[in-house]
Amino acid sequence: MSEPSRMGRISMGLWRRWRRAWLRARFPRAHWGRGCDVRLGLRLALAPQGKLHVGEEVVFERDATLECEGALSIGARSIFGHHCTVAAKESIEIGHDCLIAEMVSIRDHDHAFDDFTIPIRDQGSACSPVRIGNNVWLAARVVVVKGVTIGDNAIVGAGAVVTKDIPAGAIAVGVPARVVKMRPGSPAVE
Repeated sequence: MSEPSRMGRISMGLWRRWRRAWLRARFPRAHWGRGCDVRLGLRLALAPQGKLHVGEEVVFERDATLECEGALSIGARSIFGHHCTVAAKESIEIGHDCLIAEMVSIRDHDHAFDDFTIPIRDQGSACSPVRIGNNVWLAARVVVVKGVTIGDNAIVGAGAVVTKDIPAGAIAVGVPARVVKMRPGSPAVE
């Protein structure tokens, strides 16, 4: 692959600066860290009561979606693959240096469905905070549901559905996700 021309690099740099300036103007209550790279098609829904904090050098690939009715905090240098969805009605915290692969879904809410006399669509949401530690890799098409904590340095394999907490340094796979081993050097191994 050839290196981009000088003019190409300059035009991409200008585009990224313009895009960040547009995001800051469009969503003035959101905090965007220096050096964020937002690709085409980012969908951002920020409710009046929503709080969004994005750390430095975070990358959002094309067509990522952020929905923020509650608090959403993303640590520095995290990368979000294309077509990811992060939806916070209450609270989602994502640590620094995380890899969130393509088509991952992270949500802190689900439909309430306890009352048979009311249609599910009219019962509102059940919410519980989601916490994702530092240096976590969520592979392609992972689903993280409400109330889950994923510890630092954990890896979740492609297509897994995380319904329970994953400890630090664990490798988890499957539906529902379960720990299959610990990463070398993780606290549980020593």
